[in-house]
Amino acid sequence: MDDYETPLLSKDSSSSSSVITSSLKWILKVVMSMIFVTWVVFLMMMYPEQLGDDFLTFVSSKTFLGTTGTMFLIFSCPILVISVLASLYLIISGEDKVFTKKKISKFPRFRLWTFPVLVDGPFGVVSAAEFLGIMVFSVFFLWSIYAYTLRNLDLLERFHVLPKNRSILLLEVTGLRLGMIGLLCMVFLFLPISRGSILLRLIDIPFEHATRYHVWLGHITMAFFSLHGLCYVVGWIIQGQLLELIFSWNAIGIAILPGVISLVAGLLMWVTSLHTVRKNYFELFFYTHQLYIVFIVFLALHVGDYMFSIVAGGIFLFILDRFLRFCQSRRTVDVISAKSLPCGTLELVLSKPPNMRYNALSFIFLQVRELSWLQWHPFSVSSSPLDGNHHVAVLIKVLGGWTAKLRDQLSNLYEAENQDQLISPQSYPKITTCVEGPYGHESPYHLAYENLVLVAGGIGITPFFAILSDILHRKRDGKACLPSKVLVVWAIKNSDELSLLSAIDIPSICPFFSKKLNLEIHIYITRQSEPRLVRLK
Repeated sequence: MDDYETPLLSKDSSSSSSVITSSLKWILKVVMSMIFVTWVVFLMMMYPEQLGDDFLTFVSSKTFLGTTGTMFLIFSCPILVISVLASLYLIISGEDKVFTKKKISKFPRFRLWTFPVLVDGPFGVVSAAEFLGIMVFSVFFLWSIYAYTLRNLDLLERFHVLPKNRSILLLEVTGLRLGMIGLLCMVFLFLPISRGSILLRLIDIPFEHATRYHVWLGHITMAFFSLHGLCYVVGWIIQGQLLELIFSWNAIGIAILPGVISLVAGLLMWVTSLHTVRKNYFELFFYTHQLYIVFIVFLALHVGDYMFSIVAGGIFLFILDRFLRFCQSRRTVDVISAKSLPCGTLELVLSKPPNMRYNALSFIFLQVRELSWLQWHPFSVSSSPLDGNHHVAVLIKVLGGWTAKLRDQLSNLYEAENQDQLISPQSYPKITTCVEGPYGHESPYHLAYENLVLVAGGIGITPFFAILSDILHRKRDGKACLPSKVLVVWAIKNSDELSLLSAIDIPSICPFFSKKLNLEIHIYITRQSEPRLVRLK
């Protein structure tokens, strides 16, 4: 090659491509932000007012979309467009992120997503960003109730009705407005619960953290829907037509019976999702929550396509996520190895599906079909993606019925394979496993800091094994990795749990790691006393 020949990938070409990528990402961010802000402002400020209805009427009369198409365009299309743009943004961003050393500021930085504002309260630990969201929704609820109340009073003045019928009319229009507020809350209800949501990946909020937003919105939505139904029931009791109207199913307009069925299904999900019930009877909560299918289908039959188009966008993204998860979870994976540690914890090494890409902060859902076709259990990965391209490891502590059955199944398999008498392989106990995921943080933020302090208790050390393995692999291979000092503080009940350390072999991963990484591990045994001394006579 000639000394003056231009290389295929010069610095100028790489820098120009980086500028183009950054510009495209900036443009997509601006467009997504403008769409989202405009959409939220319309939902929360304009629609409760008469101006919102007038705008919808104007758009539907001037376009070929019609009333239902206009509702879908305004309420559901924005979130779908943002999802498409978010997909493009993540594709352009790529997977590998290069972390550079940041300049240390003299003043502490204020982070909206991590700065705690409320610590002890009904919402748990609430960050500054979450507190702002709660305040925005609170203002929206107060504004909607105020705006709708004014519109109801104006409606009563326009119609001259008898005093008895006036109270019935007030109850019905109030119930209608409360149901509308519930629908507006339901626009956001299904967005946080989609495990593989492209929107959550965009803002790097893992779905297990976003689930709390679904819980908050679920309580609020069902509260408004319950008040909606109560207003109509009271009005029908005053009229003396409760049984006649509650079982009516009109072919045109609002069908009441589907609304009753949807509300009953929603109330069952609501009651069983309360913290006490969910904590003590999780399976009851889980299986009752599958009534969401009944809730959605009969809600659509109750309100019709015109009103259902308001919430169609979020529900579509949720159903799409469920479909993709179903397709992924149908594939089985092999159990490469299984080991029972002295502390009773199981270590499983599974074959990794070719299309599964995870990082050290990921976790997966695991199903063992011999135990249950319905139960999926989450486990943090204990291996780094740099450990190998064809396997992923998890640590499972035997605590409940499912994990105990898994331990027994593995024990039976081991005994069958080591029996002296000949047994046909077809009669061996089987382990058929399926993996769904990965989930967790989109970016490996543990690589963005020079000093790491990792605090864990018991089996909670599992994700830290993956982090340590990832850092050591990167140090050995010379890849981008900022951490230079890692402190691990680990509290365990008994010394038997020290066997968990066998899940990571630090010297084999990175020989002479002490020259590249300052690693300290402090272990505290909290519930095991020293053996008593025996006096010799």
